[in-house]
Amino acid sequence: MVELNLLPPAERELLHLEKIRCQVMRYGTIILLTFLGFIAVLGFIWFFILIQLKSYSQSLQSIEASFQGQSIGNQKQLIADFNQYLEKLDRTQKNHPYYSSVLAELANIIPAGVRLDSLSIDEKNQAVISGFAPQRSQVLILQDSLEKSKFFADVEKPLENLTKQTNINFNFKFKLLTEKLVNE
Repeated sequence: MVELNLLPPAERELLHLEKIRCQVMRYGTIILLTFLGFIAVLGFIWFFILIQLKSYSQSLQSIEASFQGQSIGNQKQLIADFNQYLEKLDRTQKNHPYYSSVLAELANIIPAGVRLDSLSIDEKNQAVISGFAPQRSQVLILQDSLEKSKFFADVEKPLENLTKQTNINFNFKFKLLTEKLVNE
């Protein structure tokens, strides 16, 4: 279909300018409304930040007021007490005996066929072991190994350990050398 425009060129030019003006107005209004919306959002953000700033400044003032009641000397004393506690804890950890070394040593020196029933260690590092050995010779080997070990000293050898030839329930008391346990 053929479209004919019978308007004079001056009228066509006015219609074209009117279309351009309407488009400029429409796009200008959209840009202006977007800009005003952006400004409104920035205003809300600014208002929210001001409210938060007031809240934080009041909290800070209350915290400062609570700290002003404490003296610097009191705070220094608290820090000194805490440092002493940390030093004591550090010394305790450094001087802590490693009893796993004792267990490993006992596992190495116990002869084959000997059964260890109990091991007790008191706070003075006195140890008592008891167990069962099928032969007296095994008890003698264990006794000799305990005396030669670098972890044990003052091994007490009860005569009851040697009275029977077979099926012996033995007991040994000895002192643990704590300096060996700490340094291992």
